[in-house]
Amino acid sequence: LGDEKVNKVALGTSLTEDFLKEVERVGSNFGIFHHGFDVRTYKSRYPLFSQKRLRLIFENKMTVMGFHYTLDAHPTLGNNAVIIRELGAQLKESLFEEWGYTATFPKPMMIKELSDRCAKLFEHDVFAVFSGPEKVTTIGVVSGAGKPYGEHLAEMEEKGVQLFITGEPSESVPHKMKESGINYFACGHYATEVFGVQELGKVIKAEFKDKLEVEFIDIPNPI
Repeated sequence: LGDEKVNKVALGTSLTEDFLKEVERVGSNFGIFHHGFDVRTYKSRYPLFSQKRLRLIFENKMTVMGFHYTLDAHPTLGNNAVIIRELGAQLKESLFEEWGYTATFPKPMMIKELSDRCAKLFEHDVFAVFSGPEKVTTIGVVSGAGKPYGEHLAEMEEKGVQLFITGEPSESVPHKMKESGINYFACGHYATEVFGVQELGKVIKAEFKDKLEVEFIDIPNPI
């Protein structure tokens, strides 16, 4: 915890040195993140990157808060819920150990059109494996690094998922999806996880109105 008085909240996807420098530059002392502070040590010592981040936090009397699972899984504010809304689908069931959701479109969508929608929404190239039906009604969305294992693929098959949308690709996954007959889009880890924290920012702004400034700081990551 930093200063008792907060005038501005800075929102970001990941707590990094670059982000903390921007928080300082815009005059904020309160940061909210999706990917928070990595508390792991080696031989009771923080690595250099953690030391740099801690120095900025303490020197500027910042308060930092990280919400990882919540900002993925929340049914209205989470990354996946927002992505589903932005794509024009309706949220249905939890997916992937409740990190994500299935969703359905009011009418079938052409898979190539969905690829274009995702590229526009995420402002990121879409790595696509077109291995399922050309017309899609049911999708599964897990932002970030949604690497499906056997139990996740079985769940997708059971829930009728025709397209799986995630962020970060993994070498083994394209073949698994192809052989499972499910379309697959990898749209960028960072790019799929800018939504939840911004949605939380809207709630904070509505609650405090003119008493508190709220700003999302974008520190793009190509991964």
